[in-house]
Amino acid sequence: MDLQGIGAIAAAVVAAVGIPAALLVGRWQMRAAMRAAEEAGRAGIAQAEATYRAALDAVRAEAGNAHDQWRRSLRRDAYSELLLAVHRVRTAALLLTSGSSDERRARIASGTLTTQRAALREAEDSLTAAWLVVTLEGPRQAAVAAEGLVNACQAFSKTHKIDAIVEEAQHSLSLANQGTLVPGHPLPDFMATVEELRQLVIESYEHEELIREIVRGEQDSPVNRLRNRAYELLNQMPELHSPGLTVLAQATITLDLDDREETVSQLNRAQCAFLAAAQSALDVEAGTQSHWSDLSHHPTRNT
Repeated sequence: MDLQGIGAIAAAVVAAVGIPAALLVGRWQMRAAMRAAEEAGRAGIAQAEATYRAALDAVRAEAGNAHDQWRRSLRRDAYSELLLAVHRVRTAALLLTSGSSDERRARIASGTLTTQRAALREAEDSLTAAWLVVTLEGPRQAAVAAEGLVNACQAFSKTHKIDAIVEEAQHSLSLANQGTLVPGHPLPDFMATVEELRQLVIESYEHEELIREIVRGEQDSPVNRLRNRAYELLNQMPELHSPGLTVLAQATITLDLDDREETVSQLNRAQCAFLAAAQSALDVEAGTQSHWSDLSHHPTRNT
């Protein structure tokens, strides 16, 4: 075999050996590239998951803050509405008994008192509605304080309503007494008996024995003798039974009526307690806390 044949065979052998080696190297390179791609993919997925979790946490935090702000806003509105309702009831109740005796009689004669009484009922309905909203929104501390405030406001209103009802009844009896009465009409005697009864009850504050007689309801006591006499006279005047009974009842329950000044104090204390509870519930900023605190220490004054 000549040199050319040997060279051709050697070249064929080298080519035969080089092809598998090239394939092997290519496979190694492909595996390395695939591993790098997989690692890059895993890193990308981890990064994407981290980014997603961070974005989700941010959205959750923002949603939570928005919900808290929304909740705080609802409570603040509920508390404010209750305070406004209390103010409206307080104002409407004071209107029933405001002014001089002549002014009050003029309101009775003109029907203005009836309108004012209706306005007070409407204000009291709004107060109840506002209280229910605070009870619903909570928290419990604010709801309890709101109930105390509503009770104190209703007690305050009740004293003025009673005064207005009694004055209206007295006005009706006075008009009837000023008219033409037949001789022996029981009205003058009834009014004199009621006034004597009222004075006796007032004087009983200084006499322990009279107080005990009133409390025990002894039939032979001076109070009961006058009261029974007034009932007998009133039964002779069916047309004046309603105002007469009102005036008589007021004269005999004087010891049970709450002092007006005490109802004012109770209402002011209840308002201070509610303001403190509302301030705590809202968890407001320091500057706003001072503002609410100032309000709670300077309640509305009423006479």
